[in-house]
Amino acid sequence: MPIHTYLILHKNGRSKHNLLWSAALAFLLWAPHPLFADISTLERIVEAEHKVAYIGARVRTSSSSRGTRTFEEYVIHTSEDVSYRKIVSVVGERRSFNGQPNRDERQNDNRRRENNENRRDRRERNRDRNEWRQIRSLFSKKEIELIAQNYNLEESISAEKIMNYETGILTITPKFAGRPTKRIFFARENGVILRVEDLDAEGVLREMFVYTRISFNPEAVENKWKAIEKETKPQQRRSRSATLAEAEKILKTKLIQPKYLPPGFHLQDIRSMKSRERDLIFLEYTDGLVNFTLFEEVDRPRRQGDREREGTQIEIGGTPVYQRKFGSTDAFRWSGAKIRFSLVGAVPTTEMQKVVASIIQKTDKK
Repeated sequence: MPIHTYLILHKNGRSKHNLLWSAALAFLLWAPHPLFADISTLERIVEAEHKVAYIGARVRTSSSSRGTRTFEEYVIHTSEDVSYRKIVSVVGERRSFNGQPNRDERQNDNRRRENNENRRDRRERNRDRNEWRQIRSLFSKKEIELIAQNYNLEESISAEKIMNYETGILTITPKFAGRPTKRIFFARENGVILRVEDLDAEGVLREMFVYTRISFNPEAVENKWKAIEKETKPQQRRSRSATLAEAEKILKTKLIQPKYLPPGFHLQDIRSMKSRERDLIFLEYTDGLVNFTLFEEVDRPRRQGDREREGTQIEIGGTPVYQRKFGSTDAFRWSGAKIRFSLVGAVPTTEMQKVVASIIQKTDKK
């Protein structure tokens, strides 16, 4: 693109050329760099999670294909490793969106599955009411890097205060279709998160929480922690990180990784889980905000009840694959090369099918 230089003369005939270039350079240096600024905002929010202690109460809502659940919970946060929540009251139970069961839900298999899910919900709710549950830290350094690559970040100032706190909004929107949006409302004073909204790819609000009370008083936080410390315990994962060699030793065969990954996704971790019934290897992939997991275990004969729960049978690459959908999450199960595979994640179905196809292609060549 041609660059035109305009010569402006003073009355004494001297050029203003240098003056214009100086002004342009000053403008470029002064102009904000949105991406850098907004990544800095995300880093500031994560840093506040590490450094700012508080106690409070918040309302949390989650939605699924079966309805919504809203409850109030207490939160105590003293550092990244010491952050707990406890449900104190349930505001709303799960209901179907239209208030009536649909035709499929009246089928016996789906009714039985819903009853099982309701029982699981009740168990989880009772456990949450009786226990302080550890809260996972927001984002790791690697996840922040991936978010910067795969999402657009925009900071704005909220016109409304939350509990009288001036509030900023960090909006994280996807660069790739079919992925969610996250809005983080934070106190401009210290960077602490006051509200979070998670929207699916269609823009429907699926998860959110908002604080209704919060205190940054160090003495109040310390006293509360002393009062509940004996009731809390760090949540231990049933799985552990494993090297590629360890994973292959457990499987007694070569670990198969996808040949295709959706744009922006990277392998985050390889983990193993052992039990009396089976040894399981799973690979966790993320784009910074969205995750999917590939499970691998030694194939074994399945009972009739297991087959009935598999879902709908489709064919990918000439291999029978069973697919089930849980809200925005797809689950695929199939066998090949003496390995039983399961792929689970809230990634667009077409992308998940490409991942499955790439694995089947590798197992066929094995």
